[in-house]
Order: sequence, then structure tokens, then C-alpha cells
Amino acid sequence: MAVILALALTAIAPITKGSATEAAWARLNQGGYTILLGFARSPGGEPLRPDIGDCDKRKSLTDRGIQEARRIGMRFAARAVSVDAVYSGEFCRALQTAQLGFGKSRVETKAYLNSIVGGADPNDIPAELITAVEEFYGAGNQLMVTHPELIRAISGTMPRVGEAVIIAPAATPGGIPRVVNRLLLD
Repeated sequence: MAVILALALTAIAPITKGSATEAAWARLNQGGYTILLGFARSPGGEPLRPDIGDCDKRKSLTDRGIQEARRIGMRFAARAVSVDAVYSGEFCRALQTAQLGFGKSRVETKAYLNSIVGGADPNDIPAELITAVEEFYGAGNQLMVTHPELIRAISGTMPRVGEAVIIAPAATPGGIPRVVNRLLLD
């Protein structure tokens, strides 16, 4: 009787953050998803026009942000989650987050991840991003480091620092990618 009661309570208990995170990791182990990650903590104040190629000379992340970026990469490695491709916006804080977490040689910059450059509407989702999500069929996952505003435009909510949003193609071609889970990394 006690076992039945325990099972019943487990069935009606709310999902905890821990179990939601475990479900997200399990989903990523299946592969084929796009992971959107905001840049790690930064001091702010970066100009709207990114200084391409000048990131080695500037400290775009705080010391805490540097440690966060490294921890994020270690979490993926510890969970043995396959990441086939790592993309970053051209802003130094996004690029440095991706490089510290996943290795400098693995990161490729994509201009469409620069959601706020040139006064662009932060609610606009670049068509190139939608296409990249729709055309990804890897055995692992693809990870994109960008501004939280772009993640908000897709997911409807501003991600917390250290929170990734897992997305998949929309039900209809060209539509807004659908959120399938969230992952707390920090």
C-alpha cells in the first residue's frame, strides 16, 4: 500500500527544475536539436558595431563570465552530449563565450546571430536562423551563442543567465522555431 501511495504522489507532484533539466539533457542526447545560449556575464558597453577581429585585445566577459563559459562547455562534455557545430554572433562577448566553452577552432561566426546590430527590431527572427534550424539534420546538436533578445524573440521569454533554450523546426516551413525544452547550465 505504501508503494502505491508513493507512486501516486510521484505522479501528481509538480515537475522540479532538476527533473526538467534531466529531461532536457535526455532530449539532447537524441541529437538533432538547436541549442540557443546567451553570452556569459559581461561588463556591457560594447558598441553596436562589433569590432571584428579585435576580440583578443578586449575583455568582453567578466571574470565570472569567463568561468561560466568554461563551466557550460564542461557540462556538455560531462553529459557526453554531441555538439556537431558551434555558431556565434560576431559580438566579442558571444564569440568569447562560445570559444571558451567549446574551443576556439570549433566556433564559426554567423552574422544572423547579431540580433541588435544596426538598430534591427529585436523581435525580428532572421530568416537565415530559421533556415539553419530547418536544415539541420546532424546526429548531434548545433549550438548557437547569441544575444538574449534574439532568444526571447523565439521563445517568448527572456532566458536567465546560464539558461539554454532547445528549439526544433516549426510545424510549418519558415515559421518561428518551436521551443522543446529549457536547460539550466549554471
